[in-house]
Amino acid sequence: MEQRFDVSKLIPDGYKAMYGVHTCVQNSGMDLGLLELIRLRISQINGCAFCVAMHVPLGRKFGLSEHQIHLVATWKEAPVFSAKERAALAWAEAVTVLVSQDVPDAVYAEVQAHFSAEEIAKLTFCIAEINAWNRLMVASRTPPALTDA
Repeated sequence: MEQRFDVSKLIPDGYKAMYGVHTCVQNSGMDLGLLELIRLRISQINGCAFCVAMHVPLGRKFGLSEHQIHLVATWKEAPVFSAKERAALAWAEAVTVLVSQDVPDAVYAEVQAHFSAEEIAKLTFCIAEINAWNRLMVASRTPPALTDA
């Protein structure tokens, strides 16, 4: 598959703005491992090879276990995630896949049990950020940077 276009070169101001959103999310005070877990799962849902390849090593860097990385696609059945991580993953999936243009109240109630309103807003900002990156990379067919490390 050949890359269609490079958004960073064609619209550098837009790319810089997106990176600003990323910096805001990274500096939000949220656990970086949790943010990487969310980014990895959403990138899987959206079929973004570029972002999956990026967020696996970042997940490791910020404390995700190999089991969590390998089992995130099946998080509902995998016993390696805490109740808080499960609530965040359910929220991430509900906000990403807007079935009937709704995020269910039950999912919101579960995330509310583990996170403050401010933390939920920060999680939602992370979800919006990675969804935007996924769409940019998938539409442009940006290939993953593959390394053996």
